[in-house]
Amino acid sequence: MNATHKKWLVIGAIVALIVTPITIKLLRGDKAKPVEIESVAMRVLTPSILASGSLTYESQVTLTPEIAGRVKEILVNEGDMVKDGQLLLRLDPEASLAEIAQIEAAKRQSALNIERQQVSRDVQVTKWKRFEALRAQGLIDANAYDDVVSQKDLAEVQLRSSHEEFKQTEARLAQAKDRLAKTEIRSPLAGKVTAIFIKAGETAVPSATSIAGSTLMQVADTTSVYAEVNIDETDIARVKVNAEANIVPAAFPDKSLRGTVEQVAIWPRQTSGAQNKSYPVKIRLSASNEFAFHPGMSCRAEVLTRTTSNERSIAVPVQAVKYEEAEKKTDKAKTSVFVVKDGKAIKRSVDTGTADDTYIEITKGLAADETVVVGPSKTLHFLRDGEHVAATLKTEEGRAGAAPAAGK
Repeated sequence: MNATHKKWLVIGAIVALIVTPITIKLLRGDKAKPVEIESVAMRVLTPSILASGSLTYESQVTLTPEIAGRVKEILVNEGDMVKDGQLLLRLDPEASLAEIAQIEAAKRQSALNIERQQVSRDVQVTKWKRFEALRAQGLIDANAYDDVVSQKDLAEVQLRSSHEEFKQTEARLAQAKDRLAKTEIRSPLAGKVTAIFIKAGETAVPSATSIAGSTLMQVADTTSVYAEVNIDETDIARVKVNAEANIVPAAFPDKSLRGTVEQVAIWPRQTSGAQNKSYPVKIRLSASNEFAFHPGMSCRAEVLTRTTSNERSIAVPVQAVKYEEAEKKTDKAKTSVFVVKDGKAIKRSVDTGTADDTYIEITKGLAADETVVVGPSKTLHFLRDGEHVAATLKTEEGRAGAAPAAGK
């Protein structure tokens, strides 16, 4: 190989090193990346909080015995509708009836004692009056007179004592009749018998602990259905009374009920072993006959945290916003979007606000007539500021269409 040939090879290599990168760069720059865009618009955002809980009735009463006794008969079945004051269950009344008969006999005896003491007192009063007249005439001494006065006073005391015994007997009789009345268990409200825990022949036992016989049955007002859910302490400040909620029973995942927050607890509930506290929230549900409701059903709830329905904000799809860690831990994370303008993706810093499952509010950095890149996610992740893009409009219904003129 001669010197001239070597010279041309060196020159060719140098030219290749210079031209190749420029060519690659030009080819890459001319190739527009296909992206999906969506128009920035004013939207109503519905931020929500997810929670779990159970379904229950507004009023559900557990009936317990107030006296011990054998269950004589149960007059209702589970699922029966009952009226307020209706007789549900009867305990054996024989012991109470025998007690009442005994006390009534004692009451009659007390009445006879009063009559006897009345006669005795009247005799002593008459004797006292006679001795008082004799004393005035000086016919009896003071000792005899004092004995008569003492006998009169004693008779009056015994009469008052007999009256007190009569009152005590009447009180015992009233208590015995009250115990007899408690052998009949009546419904405290109009509703449905949701559970019966005892059988005829078993013994009902009044007790503060859960032992056999300490619980008789449950009656609930089924006209008002509630969901009781637990909201984490980090979210409870955003839950307000009258806020709307969607409830989905675990047994019917394809059905949902609308509800309204009626009560937010002011005192937390902490589960044993759990780190965070939760607050019970009571949600009144709209009446529905779509499924068979059973109290205690597990459910999940989506509680909307914005009570007004007409507030509109500049918003973009949540996938359009990119998040970058701040340089300092104390600073807020950086957020940005890619705005399509003149066929290029222009990175723009924005400030975000409220968000729901689909859209996020942009409080600063965007106008309502602009378009932003929303996908595909892989392309969006590696997209660089100023890159050429071929935009396809993605409508809110998910349909793709031709992109608007470049420059928006």
